[in-house]
Amino acid sequence: MNNYLKKINPKETNELLANLRRQAEKDNIPIITVEGISFLNLLIKIKNVQSVLEIGTAIGYSAINMALKNNCKITTIEREKDMYERAHNNIKKANLETEITLIYADALDYDETTLGQFDLIFIDAAKAQSDNFFKKYKSRLNPKGLIIADNLLFHGLIDQQVESRNLRQLLRKIDRFNKFVVKQEDFDTFIYSIGDGMSVSVKRGE
Repeated sequence: MNNYLKKINPKETNELLANLRRQAEKDNIPIITVEGISFLNLLIKIKNVQSVLEIGTAIGYSAINMALKNNCKITTIEREKDMYERAHNNIKKANLETEITLIYADALDYDETTLGQFDLIFIDAAKAQSDNFFKKYKSRLNPKGLIIADNLLFHGLIDQQVESRNLRQLLRKIDRFNKFVVKQEDFDTFIYSIGDGMSVSVKRGE
C-alpha cells in the first residue's frame, strides 16, 4: 500500500484488533493485510453476507475482525493446535463465541457436508493446497456467493526468479491455483493486487 493511502485511509481504532496485529507481527505469524481485510469487509457489506466459512484461522484475527465489523456468523477451521488454542483464547476475549465457531481439524480431511451453506468462503490456509480447498468446499457455497483467496502474489515474488528450491515449488503451486481459479466455468473470477493478491470468485446462480 503506498504511503499516500496509508496517510489518508482510516486507522484501526479497535484496540483488540490492533493488539492482535501486533501479536502476529511480533511472532511472525502471517495474517491478512490491512488493505486485504478492509476489502474483505467491504465485500461482506456490499453482498450482505450472513455466513462465512474461513479456511485457516491462525490466531483468529480475520475471523474476529469480520465478526466485529459485520452482522455475520463465521465458521473457521484451523489444523495447528497452538494456533487453534490462541485463536480460541482471542475469540473468548472478544466475547464472540456465539458469532464464531472454531473447528480444530485439517480442512482437507474434514467432512464438509456437515457444515451447511455459506454466503462467502475465505481461503487463507496452506497456499499449496488452495485449489484443493476450492474444489472441496465450493459445494458449500450459496448461489451467487463468493470465494475469496488470499496471498496470491506472495509478497510480489509470484513472477520472480528465486534461489530457494522450496520457495520455487510453492510459487509454482500458487501460480497453478491462480491459473486454475480464473478458468472455473461456474464462477466469474478476477485476481486483484489488493494486499498480497486476492482472488474474488462469484458463483453463477439462478
